[in-house]
Amino acid sequence: MVENEEINYKPIMKIRLLVLVVWFIVIGFIIVECVPSLKEVLILATTVKLETFTELYFEDHLSLPNKVTLFQENNLKFTIHNLENKDMEYPYEVYIDVNGEKQMIDKSSVLIKNNEYKTISEASTIIVPIQRAKVVVNLISKNQQIHFWMGE
Repeated sequence: MVENEEINYKPIMKIRLLVLVVWFIVIGFIIVECVPSLKEVLILATTVKLETFTELYFEDHLSLPNKVTLFQENNLKFTIHNLENKDMEYPYEVYIDVNGEKQMIDKSSVLIKNNEYKTISEASTIIVPIQRAKVVVNLISKNQQIHFWMGE
């Protein structure tokens, strides 16, 4: 027996640490594979999901008609911006809401490619005296609306 032999523990500790890490990885993999809900959580936590939405807004909102004037043409422009990560067909309707009753101005559809936008112009003339009216633009398939009020 050699009395002055020095034992170097550093390589042994590194090997033990490596074995421990591999053991945790194997056990973790087995648990994730055996428990489906954990697998789903792990997939959701590590997967990047693109956010999709559509912008709908009035162009030059300060120039929207604000008074109800009989037999005068009222113009408005609205923009649909497609950020859905795919080409989209947007059915829409523009109407005046008078006391809960829809008076249709236009009902149509527009195809907008991904990340593009379309500005739509509409004109209407009020021929029946009303005190106050809500003008609504409705993206039917997205259940998304914008509106403004006109009054005397």
